[in-house]
Amino acid sequence: MSKAMQLTAEGCSATFDPEDGGRLTSFRVGDHELLVQQGADVFHFGSFVMAPWVGRLRNAKLNWEGKAYPFTANAGPHALHGLVTERPWQVTGDGEMSIELADPWPWPGRVVQRTELSAGRATFHIEVHARERMPVAVGWHPWFVRRLAGAPASAELELLVEPGIMWANDEVDLPNGTMTVPVSRPWDYCFRDLRADPVVRWPGQLELTVSSACPDWVIYDMEESGVCVEPWTAPPNSINMPNPQVIGPDAPLAASMTWTWR
Repeated sequence: MSKAMQLTAEGCSATFDPEDGGRLTSFRVGDHELLVQQGADVFHFGSFVMAPWVGRLRNAKLNWEGKAYPFTANAGPHALHGLVTERPWQVTGDGEMSIELADPWPWPGRVVQRTELSAGRATFHIEVHARERMPVAVGWHPWFVRRLAGAPASAELELLVEPGIMWANDEVDLPNGTMTVPVSRPWDYCFRDLRADPVVRWPGQLELTVSSACPDWVIYDMEESGVCVEPWTAPPNSINMPNPQVIGPDAPLAASMTWTWR
């Protein structure tokens, strides 16, 4: 069994499994576990980092600067959620882990995640450092439980989020490059221009706010097991889209997400 990395503060704790993709496996506030503990696969529980791309990569292939780079298809014909969720991370400091980007990713680089925990607040950081120019996108994929253990049925999760615009999807549910008016729920879409930070509320029990400067947010509420509120630096398949985020030796990518609760 792999050794967990645990952070504690007044009234809360966060447990990570470096061997399991650096995943946040447990996040407890008081007696409440907020994250889904088990899932159908590695993409359906806890909270995990996605890099060097987020969401689905069209046809499991990166086309960049005139060359095609193939990857393993793990979501139909597409490659899902990057390359760091099914590989072990190394603990590199207090609340910090890192992983090297390696084959099949063609460019050398390193992904670092760092977490700071205090009473009523958790801040999660991702950095990607590259030794050569490369396209990149990162994000988080937390699964919040719909019902807290031991809570009454009336305390089922309520999600308060009001996006301004939405990436329009094509026939295979990948962004077609245009923006549109948000559709009604349930959602498995990527949004921009949120009018306020999303709030995850278990009525009468707990209220948690998710904050980030990331421009894109995927909201996924189509499964009974949990609800996902995901800040991303770019939409799905972004590294194949025009003008992707490009980093290099002197220009890393940094992103952060903060949870606050009461």
